[in-house]
Amino acid sequence: MQATIEGSVSANGQHIAFTRTAETPTVVLLHGIPTNRHLWRAVTPELSAQQCGWIAFDLVGYGESSKPESIDIGVRAQAAFIAEALRQTGWQGGTVVGHDIGGGVAQLLALDASLSVGRMALVDSVAYDSFPEPGIARLKDPVWDAILGAEDFDLKRGFAKGLRQGLVKIERVTPELVAEYERPFAGVAGREAYLRAARALRSEDLEARIADIEALRIPVLLVWGAQDRFQPLKYGQRLVDALHNARLEVVDTAGHFLPEDEPALLGKMLAEFVRETR
Repeated sequence: MQATIEGSVSANGQHIAFTRTAETPTVVLLHGIPTNRHLWRAVTPELSAQQCGWIAFDLVGYGESSKPESIDIGVRAQAAFIAEALRQTGWQGGTVVGHDIGGGVAQLLALDASLSVGRMALVDSVAYDSFPEPGIARLKDPVWDAILGAEDFDLKRGFAKGLRQGLVKIERVTPELVAEYERPFAGVAGREAYLRAARALRSEDLEARIADIEALRIPVLLVWGAQDRFQPLKYGQRLVDALHNARLEVVDTAGHFLPEDEPALLGKMLAEFVRETR
């Protein structure tokens, strides 16, 4: 088992937290909303077993990373933050993996020739105009400022509901799991940060680069939960039809949060993908 390191870097003025292997990372793991790098905790052992160095970031506005009040933290901006963070952590090329909006970030990173992204894996990813999904989009209504700003508002309850909707194995939605994802957004200030993160999401960040994304020639693995209620399978099917070198794996026993439903299976898929396409 590879040893792991907890750390952070400053990228474009923002503090970005990460967990990584001591070995130079060749696999980058990017979470979505409302999670953080904890999402990958049960996926990475398989990568480590195959001696794949990896690094999992908290996106800006999430987890232990900075939660800025007045700058853009949409998908395009996140790609710029992560690109700079990668340069500072010794990245020399490899695989980008993204779940949900992290998949959108991965798509934009793959277009950055300076990063030498050799392959990409998208897990229940945003694509085209698939985001923000309705439950997130509604948070753009100003009425939510007062609702989430109330001292007694229970964000854990909302997160638990969303996780149950997004998992097939709902028994995995434990109080501990909910707390792990809610903790970075605790308190009034935390909930305000969550609103900023949600409101920053706009499909235009990807739609402006659709032609470039579809022109990618690198190997792409698409992994989709058959029961994804937030990023429907039709988007994975659309991507696999449009990309030049992609394959789609559908996991019948998973929903949107596939890294929670089937972490060991996903870890094996990712490790095999990296090994096969080296």
